[in-house]
Amino acid sequence: MQKFIDRRGRVWIVDIDNTTLRRVKALTDVRLLDAIDGDLVTRLSSDPLLLGDVLFAICKPQADQQDVDDEAFAEGLAGDSIDEACKALVDALVAYFPESRRRLLRKAADKQKMIETRGLAAIEKRLDDPNLVDRIVEDLERKLAVPTSSDSSSDSPASSESTPDH
Repeated sequence: MQKFIDRRGRVWIVDIDNTTLRRVKALTDVRLLDAIDGDLVTRLSSDPLLLGDVLFAICKPQADQQDVDDEAFAEGLAGDSIDEACKALVDALVAYFPESRRRLLRKAADKQKMIETRGLAAIEKRLDDPNLVDRIVEDLERKLAVPTSSDSSSDSPASSESTPDH
């Protein structure tokens, strides 16, 4: 069994069995079994709202015992608890499957984590580029056709002498 601690300090056990799979499907219309051959792990790790809905369905019996509704549960998911909860869910999914599928799902989850880590590093590197703002502004000016001081004065409005009166 996996667990995570939400930002309110509540401990949630993430355990998946057939009953849990049915409850998640009924409450969220998400088939957790799609994690083995679909993009569910990616969707869960990139969509904290979907993750929260699925986790609430998984943890619903615990939430009912603690008198925590879906809104109060969702309030506990923010910041680092989202990553911790996602990891607990993926680990619980991996543990649910028989060994042959468990290996595949673990590999898929590890690859997803690697893609996330490298993607975030690439974004951070781009954001650290000291010329980024200048390039974005130049591109924006080009797209908006904003005249610069180096443009000729031929773009100035016509004189009143050449404009006919109405």
